[in-house]
Amino acid sequence: MRKTIPVLRTVALVMTSLILWSSCKKAAPEIQLTEKNRWILDSMKVYYYWNDQLPGSPSNQNSASVFFKSLLNTADRFSFITDPDENREEYSSFAWYGFEYALLENQQNPGELLGTITLVVPGGPAEQQGLHRGDIFTAVNGTLLNKANTDNINRLLRTGDGLRLSMAALTNGILKTGPVLTIAYLPYTEQPVYTTRIFSDGGKKAGYIFYNQFNGSYDLQLLEALGTMRRNGINELILDLRYNPGGDVSSAAKLAGALANTRSDQTFVIYQANKNGGQRNSSFQNTMTENAYQPQSFSELLNYRLDLTRVIILTSGSTASAAELLINNLRPYINVVQIGSKTMGKDMASFAIKDFRTPKLINITLHPLVFKLYNAKEQGNYSDGLQPDYTVDEFAVLPLLPFGDPGDPLLKKALELAGINISTIAMAQNKQSATNATLRVNKTFTSRRAPLLIETKKRVWAWK
Repeated sequence: MRKTIPVLRTVALVMTSLILWSSCKKAAPEIQLTEKNRWILDSMKVYYYWNDQLPGSPSNQNSASVFFKSLLNTADRFSFITDPDENREEYSSFAWYGFEYALLENQQNPGELLGTITLVVPGGPAEQQGLHRGDIFTAVNGTLLNKANTDNINRLLRTGDGLRLSMAALTNGILKTGPVLTIAYLPYTEQPVYTTRIFSDGGKKAGYIFYNQFNGSYDLQLLEALGTMRRNGINELILDLRYNPGGDVSSAAKLAGALANTRSDQTFVIYQANKNGGQRNSSFQNTMTENAYQPQSFSELLNYRLDLTRVIILTSGSTASAAELLINNLRPYINVVQIGSKTMGKDMASFAIKDFRTPKLINITLHPLVFKLYNAKEQGNYSDGLQPDYTVDEFAVLPLLPFGDPGDPLLKKALELAGINISTIAMAQNKQSATNATLRVNKTFTSRRAPLLIETKKRVWAWK
């Protein structure tokens, strides 16, 4: 849940102090800005993490979005603005149709691309039309995939005008033409716990959860999945966050509290703002209540807590924001083993800034990066991404296998570490895909949702 923050009164106080300080000096010429751009600049001077590095004389722009971007620090990849006056038509294949994809170059035919489906939302419009993870397509709306038209292909997949995917089947490294699949936009809701499994081998039990968004509305669903694992006596947990873009920090605190032997008053996250905001340590209990989602009491987490000595987490370059926060901030309390590839590197949080005057004069919302995030040992600064302990290529086996299939390269490595002998598990899909590994590819593009904001409440924060 995002929290909107009134800023104008605070900005006015800051600007008043600047005027008094400069009264004895020759006044610098005032920057000529529109009212909207002036409001943006004044807000950024108070809250932006890099407020001491803002441009001294930013140029006025007709577009609020262009002006906002001109203020951003070169290290800032994630701040954004929403302006209802500026029309936006492109989002993502996930937003419109409920799927994500990757474009792969065939090493045997350089320049030739294959599209492979990496994720399909259960119950979404793509799944309703029969699309599955691992499916392969060779054209979009009649346009063949190749390196020369990559930008055009991605644009077609980011708009909501409907899709016609030319499907293909991969058998023994050979592509065979398949049907054309038509997908139209339909509203849908994503439940973030896609699938759970329990793998047993002798006296060892490993639980698996594919979790795709820290959405507080489904905190109880996630905890119930952990409760099932607890009742089945698992001694290893494999948490699949490879496509998780983040979300509610309160959800991350609840999950961490159920996985590690922690107390309610121990630090979960340290927020470091600019000199106006300073630093704040937030305990597990306090972080849980930054949103109103249930449960609100740390003691309730004990009903779902697992008896673990480590947590195995699967990641990719799409793992971001609150998902990365969970990995980093679990580490002071439990051993975390990371498998897959390097994460996205979003180690900061923000809050939404709106104009609360009556009548409202500025109809935009700012989402600037405001806080650096650290764990209880003051460890953070992972803007280059969190490196895995074991690097594993998800695309080493094609077609991609369903989440939870023990033949999936990331899960296979996790089960190996957990001491689960996958040869004892029925893996018909894996046997089929092993014959297809003769097709060698280079990954050229992976569709990703924008990382979801980690937003905190300003009510617990004192700004100068």
